[in-house]
Amino acid sequence: MAISPEPAHTDQPPVTRFGGFELDLQSGVLSRNRTKSRLQGQPLQLLELLLQQPGKIVTREQIQQRLWPDGTVVEFEHSVNAAVKRLREALGDDADKPTFIETIPRRGYRFIAPVENGALARAVAVEEHLAPVVPSGPMRELWNKRRFVVTAGVAAVLIVAALTAWRISSRPRLNETDVILLATFVNKTGDPIFDNSLDKALEVKIAESPFLSFFPESDARATMRTMRRDPNDRITREVALEICKRQGIKAAIVPEISVFGSSYLITLEAIDAQTQRSIALKEEEADSKDKVIAALGKATSQLRTRLGESLSSLEKYNIPLDVATTSSLEALQSYQKGQTLYRSGKRTESIAFFERAVELDPQFCSAYGMLGSAYHSVGDDEASRKNFATAFALKDRHLTQEENFQTTALYHSAITGNLEKEVAVLVLYKQVYPRSASASNLLGIAYAVLGRTEEALMEFREAIDRSPAPSAQYYSNASQALMILGRFDEAKKLLDQWRQRGSLSPFQTVFRYEIALFENDGAAMERLSRETRGDDMPWLQLQMRIAFFRGEFSKVRSLSETLVEQQKHARRMENAASELAWRAWVESYVGNFALSRKLCGEANDSINVSALGLVHCAWALGNAGELTKAETLAAKLDRLRPEDTFMQKIALPQVHSVIEREQGNAAKAANLLTPATQFPNGMVLYHRAQAYLASRQYAKAEADFEKAISHRGWPEWELFAPLAKLGLARAYAMQGDREKSRKAYDELFTTWKDADPDIPILRQAKAEYKKLTATPPAS
Repeated sequence: MAISPEPAHTDQPPVTRFGGFELDLQSGVLSRNRTKSRLQGQPLQLLELLLQQPGKIVTREQIQQRLWPDGTVVEFEHSVNAAVKRLREALGDDADKPTFIETIPRRGYRFIAPVENGALARAVAVEEHLAPVVPSGPMRELWNKRRFVVTAGVAAVLIVAALTAWRISSRPRLNETDVILLATFVNKTGDPIFDNSLDKALEVKIAESPFLSFFPESDARATMRTMRRDPNDRITREVALEICKRQGIKAAIVPEISVFGSSYLITLEAIDAQTQRSIALKEEEADSKDKVIAALGKATSQLRTRLGESLSSLEKYNIPLDVATTSSLEALQSYQKGQTLYRSGKRTESIAFFERAVELDPQFCSAYGMLGSAYHSVGDDEASRKNFATAFALKDRHLTQEENFQTTALYHSAITGNLEKEVAVLVLYKQVYPRSASASNLLGIAYAVLGRTEEALMEFREAIDRSPAPSAQYYSNASQALMILGRFDEAKKLLDQWRQRGSLSPFQTVFRYEIALFENDGAAMERLSRETRGDDMPWLQLQMRIAFFRGEFSKVRSLSETLVEQQKHARRMENAASELAWRAWVESYVGNFALSRKLCGEANDSINVSALGLVHCAWALGNAGELTKAETLAAKLDRLRPEDTFMQKIALPQVHSVIEREQGNAAKAANLLTPATQFPNGMVLYHRAQAYLASRQYAKAEADFEKAISHRGWPEWELFAPLAKLGLARAYAMQGDREKSRKAYDELFTTWKDADPDIPILRQAKAEYKKLTATPPAS
């Protein structure tokens, strides 16, 4: 045996074949289907390096040594990525579904296509055997048979391997029951603008998918407590995988951003929690900072397909992220801060951040939607409607499918008031996104307003369970539903659970105070009073209702004037007018008709565009006997809100019922309100009871008065409970039941023991009581 080096040159240039390509290493000519192109420089060097070790990992360090042997490379990571990208472009290869070059996360690359001529030649040893000449007949036939068998066997192995590879590559990494966890974005840029901004954008893009379900961040941080870690720490790769193991979560997505000169590289890697192996990886480059969000959106969309989402689903639910959110990192960061405050119950504080977000990007549709919600929660209905309308106008071009559902639903809730349309949108929203907390919460609100309180409570509980972070709003809504159902112990428990997380939101404070009032818990009421800002709007509105309940009308007026001045100072003239109209309404119930007319006159200029102002003055003027004016306002309201469920099914029938009763048509007045009794509303029952009383249907009147008194958790119970007690006393008196009547009067006088003495209906009630007790009972 002799050993000699393989010749460096032969008559036939060395050609390597793979995947339909032929590569001439000497000329750099790459041929496929009679089409030729020339590789030069780094792409050719890189391909040669990969072809020398087919099926094996070529590390990034090996690539560096081959392409930059003198160590002159600047920004090594970016340069390697750029070289691989150029080679893939030359081969027509897809990084997501590679045919030739596979990315091995954090290690390097591997050439995965079969190479027909084997590895490229290096300096190899060649054995020379001197053997005798043998007969060519039978032996040649045997060799041909063997060669056929071997070739067939190799082909079979290749077919099996190809089928196996196809099955593995085509098998979805996840299925619809799997859950993923989003780790915190790793910011390797050193630029703080990427802290706490990209996480929200990634969440939006993942949440857009009906296929993927991610583990709520609140639960992840609760798990961190059991791991003896600070729940406020970042969810790193290691922490995420540990959480996955403890909770039985399939995989974690670890996002990362790095910088190379003026370019940024987004890396999203999905890691199997059990094997800790990468199951999907996507890298996307952004040429500049203002293109980072768009690059993140593209990377996330491609990652979704690699994790198993169908192409048809991706085509349907794939709005570009910079369009669905914003291309401004500063706007996104401000939006994220606003959302954090909003979810924790600090609605007033959140407004400035949402305003800043839309100032930075006037097309930021989601921020307008959150502004609408935030302004609504602090009672600024005019600003709320304005922002909801802007969001609705932008929604078809600037929202994901999920946010489109949300914006359309909120538009019907705040602008048209059409609850039937809102419910239809929200039911479809839940069908498409069955894991959405927002869908459940919005549907719960709509059900609650429609009087479907049990269904509403179920939706609110689902929202709490599915929320990616604890939401004061969801807890508040569930608590109010429980109160409407009379389940005060459960509502109290839920509110106290939230209190353990931190401070109560304004609405939670209101609900908790009402429960303390019902329980006569003076200590709790005193504590809540100390903890609450005196000028907080929900708190002031509660204190006005309680003052009415106690007959303290001088206090009602003082608090109302405070609210009016607040609104005027903030230049919310429509809100100020609505507050005047509300006071006119409550004054009319106690017989202060002249004051009611005066207040509606003051509010007149601004209430023409305010549905709430119009309806309160229509009610007030109807109670005061100004039937023509009440009818005029009702007609305006009908034109202003033709689709509004509340206005058409409760408010307008209420106005028409009062008019009919005052005109002597008491039976018709009662019938007009019967459809509205499906709603949990003490006002409807009180007015129907008054109509029954006027039509001498005493038993029905008693039943409605009793119901208005007993349902303490209904909205505005504090207003109608004392009025219903007086109505009940009069109903008993009309039937000649002196004892029950006297008892009902006594209960009213006990409730109003500290009432202002000049209340007209109180003076009238005392006169009736004196007559009742002075007259001897009939024999």
